[in-house]
Amino acid sequence: MENTVLKVKDLSLTYFGGYDAVGGVSFELCAGEKLSVFGGQNQGKTSLMRALAGLEEYSGSIQLCGKELRDIPPEERNVTYSFDENSLNPRRSVLKNIVRPLVLRNCDDAYIAARLSYVSELFGVGDLLNVKVKELTEVQLCRVLLARIFVRESKLYLLDNVFGKIDYYVRRTLFGLLYQAVFNSDAVVIYATDRIVEATTLGDKIAVIQGGRIEQIDDYYHLYKNPQSLSVLRGLDENLGLISGYLKKRENGYTVKMYDGEEISVNTSPIAENYQNKLVYACVYPKDVRAEKSDEGKWRVIAIVSTKDGNIALLKRDENMVCAEANELKRGDFAEVEIMRIGNYFDKLSERKINLDQDVM
Repeated sequence: MENTVLKVKDLSLTYFGGYDAVGGVSFELCAGEKLSVFGGQNQGKTSLMRALAGLEEYSGSIQLCGKELRDIPPEERNVTYSFDENSLNPRRSVLKNIVRPLVLRNCDDAYIAARLSYVSELFGVGDLLNVKVKELTEVQLCRVLLARIFVRESKLYLLDNVFGKIDYYVRRTLFGLLYQAVFNSDAVVIYATDRIVEATTLGDKIAVIQGGRIEQIDDYYHLYKNPQSLSVLRGLDENLGLISGYLKKRENGYTVKMYDGEEISVNTSPIAENYQNKLVYACVYPKDVRAEKSDEGKWRVIAIVSTKDGNIALLKRDENMVCAEANELKRGDFAEVEIMRIGNYFDKLSERKINLDQDVM
């Protein structure tokens, strides 16, 4: 890859006792690229970030600007790693906390003053410089933390748990400041989050992590349309329908035969011949489902969810669930459901996507 700044190959991290926190992670990022590491709690985001920062013993390779980092102490790397607000010294002033990364590197006074002025204005902490950290509110702490992160000009920024448990509306404002700070930067930025909106907003690419392993790296559109595993798709969209049953090939296409015997007919691309009669999950997007209230319908509305695109009805039938525009549907209603198209098929056992040319033993 041309102009590669960060190259990670076969990165693994095992903690004492044999716990594999990170396994076989590889990716490359060019100058100015932003990567969001997206996953739930305890899936390996922080372990990956600490390994990249050199704070944990790891196997594999991490190269920054063509230089292997293994034998370079963390403090000598051109890398900034964000801790949470607890890393700020509560007895020192905001000013001393912000400039400390530059003081430790013996930067000259003029440079320190210029960088302090820049981050103070950007993150709105100019009037807090003489205040002790212990006197700040949680929101002010986050602003100060952002200022200390970006006061140093680095080739690589590793941003993990920057906002902690800040309220959603305040967090949105703070995230806007963070986005502004990195938008025009030539630095590589890796942002770890469990919030898909933040991941898609900041990241040119999204790395979906589960159990310490990167399931897939791509932009949001291709992750959503071509997920390689069910866990990737579940993370991207909670309003996702899944139908389980046996895959059948009929004269007019494929069907999924549910456990109660009814078959759902769908139009889809050809699937490996020997996957017929196998147990599958069939993914159904809300836009491909129509639902109308009916006293004789077999689907039941279990919830109405508000989204930015309107109300969505969650309809359940045995262990199958689909989502559709709510319209006049209410919780508890029975409905007739028409599924017009299925997006992807997944092996029910492994939850991996069934590729068109995939053979199954």
